[in-house]
Amino acid sequence: MSLLRSTAVIGSMTMISRVLGFVRDMLMARVFGASPATDAFFVVFKIPNFLRRLFAEGAFAQAFVPVLSEYREKNTRAELKDFIDHMFGTLAAVLIVVVGLGISAAP
Repeated sequence: MSLLRSTAVIGSMTMISRVLGFVRDMLMARVFGASPATDAFFVVFKIPNFLRRLFAEGAFAQAFVPVLSEYREKNTRAELKDFIDHMFGTLAAVLIVVVGLGISAAP
């Protein structure tokens, strides 16, 4: 796939995502109105959204992909699998701690 085509596909999907998010927000406002409950929902909804942006689209992904590519070039397939398993385990442990802290801090 060419660079132009890839850019067009990603740009289109991003635009569709933004429009659907706007529609979701409009429906939430229409159905539930402006209330403390909807405000709380939007605040809480920002936390997983932030984590998605950080790990899937943000700094972590930009830092991890080059490291993974370099590791892939210099090591065997089994070592690469072990590296990925280790990273997945570490991220899962961090996620469990963050979720535990969130649950314990909840009223």
